[in-house]
Amino acid sequence: MNFQSLLPIFPAIAVALLFTACEKVVDIDLDTAEPRLVIDAAISWEKGTDGANQRIRLSTTTDYYATEIPPVSGATVQISNAAGQRFDFVENPGTGEYLCTDFVPELHGVYELRVTVGDQVYTATETLMPVPEITRIEQRVLDIFGDNIEVRFYFNDDGTAENYYLTEIQTDFLLFPSYGLLDNQYTQGNELFQPFIDEELDSGGEIQMRLSGISRQFYSFMALILAATGGNPFSTPPANIRGNIVNQTDAGNVALGYFRLSETDTVTYVVE
Repeated sequence: MNFQSLLPIFPAIAVALLFTACEKVVDIDLDTAEPRLVIDAAISWEKGTDGANQRIRLSTTTDYYATEIPPVSGATVQISNAAGQRFDFVENPGTGEYLCTDFVPELHGVYELRVTVGDQVYTATETLMPVPEITRIEQRVLDIFGDNIEVRFYFNDDGTAENYYLTEIQTDFLLFPSYGLLDNQYTQGNELFQPFIDEELDSGGEIQMRLSGISRQFYSFMALILAATGGNPFSTPPANIRGNIVNQTDAGNVALGYFRLSETDTVTYVVE
């Protein structure tokens, strides 16, 4: 065997030594930033319901290795409509979940969120956006690296307005929902659809599809979040992506999150 015939072996030996050396688990000492308030205020009016029951979650950011998200208790959480009607959200003690049982949703209605935590007051204003119904579902098989099932959820866009949509698809095998964004910039008044395809999708499996109407501002915010997190908004949120929540007490003490209000339509489909 000559020297040239040994050349391909050297990289393999180097890789083997590298993986052997990497077997030891190393914890990296990461700097811990000051915790920030996270306000999860997504008001969703499901079609066919009165929308009276709503929930807002308060928590704080934590360090990278933490396994639990710290809840924020003892806050005052309120939403008011343009007529001055106030809806109080009362905490389920110790959970950071604030519940309202008498919320009154109104399409295109303007609402203001007000959250008081200690001496800090946070506010945001948003409009409740309508959404069309999911009208039909189609299934087909695509020959892409094997036979993969594709399911499409269809709905008819309202051609009289500039519309933005958030889609959320959940299945048993997805750890987190699959999110998508749609708008009618070039398809105003047409039938739109949201496709879903996954190699694990099989006959008998259930898919839940949720369609929500959203504002243009939230559309832009969510697009940045999905791009920065690889499509998983449940990963650590980038602190430099600002939502619509403003600290009225101390502008430098920024809260993460977004206050949005959506009409929502949800369907469940069983794969054939």
